[in-house]
Amino acid sequence: MNMITPDRLAELTVRALERTAFMMADPVPVEPSALAAARRCAAIRYSGPGSGIVTLRTTDDFLQALVANLLGVEADEAQIESYAQDALSELTNILGGSVISELGGRECVYSLGLPQLSEPAPADASTQICCLESEGQLLFVAWRPEAVSSSLAA
Repeated sequence: MNMITPDRLAELTVRALERTAFMMADPVPVEPSALAAARRCAAIRYSGPGSGIVTLRTTDDFLQALVANLLGVEADEAQIESYAQDALSELTNILGGSVISELGGRECVYSLGLPQLSEPAPADASTQICCLESEGQLLFVAWRPEAVSSSLAA
């Protein structure tokens, strides 16, 4: 199984934003205070030769821009109440697919769960986090591989 660095996670996210929502984004340092302010969260689990979770956290302002770009309308016309959860779930699903492709390529078969709106998953030493800025708004993406039990590793 491949490992994913924060830089690679940022690259996968930038590509997903550009292709899906026509949004340009740049990696920026992760600021804990900004991370705490990102209250909208969705996560998706995967399993296969390895398992883990991909989590996205952001603010309503980022979601406003994401919804507008996905729907092809002006930001002030986007109905965030109606579409924010779906937009965040869709982006989470796309990134989950990108992560499992990165981890296993064509050689490994992974199963991807459904995106769930959630509280942020707790981070540990293996968690890789990146932050992207788009149109002045921040998106945080975390990838946390789960430990393989010793009974499975043997």
